[in-house]
Amino acid sequence: MTHHRTPSNHSSGPQSLPHSQGAGESWIKSSKKWPLKPFSSDRQSRRNIAVVLRGFLVTFLALVLLAICLWAFSQGRQLSKWEQRSFNTLSILLTAIASLGLGSLLGHLGSMLRWPLLARTVYQMQDVDSILGMSPPAGSMRLIRRHIREWRVSRTTFIVTAYLIGNIFGRLSVVVFGLTYNMTDETGIQYPILATNWTSALWTGKIFPDDGSIRVDQLDSGQAFMNSLLNGLQKYAELPKWINKIANSSSKHDISLYLESDLQLPNITLKVDANTVEYSYKLKDFKGDYTRPSNRTVHSSVNCSLMETLGYQYWRWNNGNRTGPFYWSEESSSEVVSEILRISDIVSSTTPKWVSLQDYLGGSGVYPQIYIVFRSAVWECWPTLTETIGGHGPQQVQPDERIFHPTELYRLLTLGEGEHIYATKDKNGGHYVYLNTFSIIDNKGRADGGVPYLYNNLGDGGSESEVVRNSYNLWVAGLVARLPILAIMHGNDDFPRFALGPHPNQTSGTAYLHTTLEVNWVRVILIVASITGGQVLAILAVLSYCKGVYTRDDSHLATAELLKTVINRFDDGKLMTGEELARSLDDVLGVPVSYGTRKGPDGGPPEVDLASGLEAKFPPSPQKEQF
Repeated sequence: MTHHRTPSNHSSGPQSLPHSQGAGESWIKSSKKWPLKPFSSDRQSRRNIAVVLRGFLVTFLALVLLAICLWAFSQGRQLSKWEQRSFNTLSILLTAIASLGLGSLLGHLGSMLRWPLLARTVYQMQDVDSILGMSPPAGSMRLIRRHIREWRVSRTTFIVTAYLIGNIFGRLSVVVFGLTYNMTDETGIQYPILATNWTSALWTGKIFPDDGSIRVDQLDSGQAFMNSLLNGLQKYAELPKWINKIANSSSKHDISLYLESDLQLPNITLKVDANTVEYSYKLKDFKGDYTRPSNRTVHSSVNCSLMETLGYQYWRWNNGNRTGPFYWSEESSSEVVSEILRISDIVSSTTPKWVSLQDYLGGSGVYPQIYIVFRSAVWECWPTLTETIGGHGPQQVQPDERIFHPTELYRLLTLGEGEHIYATKDKNGGHYVYLNTFSIIDNKGRADGGVPYLYNNLGDGGSESEVVRNSYNLWVAGLVARLPILAIMHGNDDFPRFALGPHPNQTSGTAYLHTTLEVNWVRVILIVASITGGQVLAILAVLSYCKGVYTRDDSHLATAELLKTVINRFDDGKLMTGEELARSLDDVLGVPVSYGTRKGPDGGPPEVDLASGLEAKFPPSPQKEQF
């Protein structure tokens, strides 16, 4: 398209455009009848500061909210799918808001930079057009490319290049927030918490019926219990260390110093009092390859006293006092000790005998005590098995909620595999007497192997011998107390298990994928500080560079009004491109132009314009002075 360039005679006053008669001309003329609205000289500077602060605050608040978002989602917990979606949405939204704030700030700073650039030197209209459009990166790039192509690199080129770099990197700087956090996926297997199924054991709960009858399941319980005990002895128990010392000595030995170390079991609390030994074992739960203590503890407490026999007589020791003799041979004697000794006397054994008694045929007596008999030494032991729940301030388990019977595990020690069961009758009914020896157990020495050595070193009733006898009583009490605990420890590890919770049969692990948010807070602080500091430096640099220059707002109408002086020198360019119009204006004007001031009419305030021959001085005006 060919454009006709018609220079306009500016000196002869404003010329009307061709074909501008009629309505258009009357509108222009009528507009002159209205007075111009006054404008304060410092209003634009306040607008600039307001726009700059708005962009700065939008970016800063978005960065703060993004940091809060990172903190809220990174509190060491796994994120659900919806939480992950929420975080992604918020992080993208806040990053976009921060980028918009930065873009608004940098764009306005670029529009402010135009005026000191246009004021510091003169330019061709092509450069004026590029400088006026330098706020977006494409406009800055166009000016830089033209200057390089035409070998006209100048101070303006470097300033615009610095602004372009700051504009691009400033808008993209929020992207580095992606280096501060990471979504971590942790895969694995979630194992349920498993508890031992004690109902699968034959020796838990009540075993011996109240009517005193003997059933096959009792014998099965005895065999199962002895198997668990054997495994517990092999795994946890050790031979006493004091045996070698007293075996080769004819003098009496107090073994009190060895009690706690020799009776100790792994993961067991041992308590030795003056007359009682107590083991406390906290049952274990299981999770994968790890164990964890449950809230239930089993306590086995036993105290024993010594009796001596000679012929058909026996004597009791109690607190250093020897009472007796008492006779056990009469069949009419219904005393428990008498029946125990009568049955023990007819069973020949080179190892200690474990004996207990149970009523039958309507007998109402309850005899929880058990006896360890070796030659002329007899220990009468009173055991009790209790269960508690809780750690601090434990509470006793109610009878109907107990796993183990308070006394029957000790009776199973005397039942064994049921090889020696004797029934006796008297006028009050009758009894079953259970007798067992540990000779069938490979680890007999760990069960009661120390008893023969104790027998060989019993004292003769002196004061020193009482200390020895008391240490022996505690040792035997420890033997009786720990054997049920050993069986329970083995059963806790070996018996079937069930899952705690709503799905007891789900004992295998379940694969899982846990997603967590990891945040590097040092990087977050550095990035927020860098972006905020960069904004402050850019604002201060531009405000300093624009100091003393009247800046205009980024308005097309305001720019058009400023360009009116040079545009009116050229007609018929409405269909030209900006580049064509700039070249045409350069041809018509013949001289470069700049942004500056000229004296106002009649000594009034200075006027700003974009033309040739202007002064680059922008005198400060009072706030109330109007343009």
